[in-house]
Amino acid sequence: MASISTPISTSSPSFPMLQKPTITTISSPFLRLPSISKARKVRCSIEDKPLVKPIDDAPPTPEDDLTPQAPCPGKNSWPELVGKTGVVAAAIIEKENPLVNAIVLLDGTPVTMDFRCDRVRVWVNTEGVVIRTPVIT
Repeated sequence: MASISTPISTSSPSFPMLQKPTITTISSPFLRLPSISKARKVRCSIEDKPLVKPIDDAPPTPEDDLTPQAPCPGKNSWPELVGKTGVVAAAIIEKENPLVNAIVLLDGTPVTMDFRCDRVRVWVNTEGVVIRTPVIT
C-alpha cells in the first residue's frame, strides 16, 4: 500500500493587517427600531415585541369596537344604526353630530389607526348593511 505524505508548514502566512469593520448605531424615528450597520448590511431587531391580537374569523364583538380615546364634542356612538344601510346611517350620523364626517367602508378595508374627532367610519358588508356600531375613530 502506498502512502502520500506532504510537509505541513507550522508558520502562519503573512497577511497585511486588516481593519475591523466599523459598527455604527442608527435609530429609526419612524419604526423605533435600532439598526446596526456593518459592512454595508443592515440588521434590525425589535426591543419590545408589540402586542398582537390573533386574527380569527369570529364575528365582531362589542369589545372589538373602537372607543373614543379623547373626549370629543357631540354624540360619539350610534349602536341603533346596526342593520341599516350604510348611506342612511351616514346621513343620520352627520345630522346628529354636524362636527363629524361619516365614511362608509366595506368590512376589511385597510385604514389608518390614527384617532380623529371629526371622523366616523361606518362599516358595511357586501350588501351595504351596517355590521358594527359606528363610533368616532
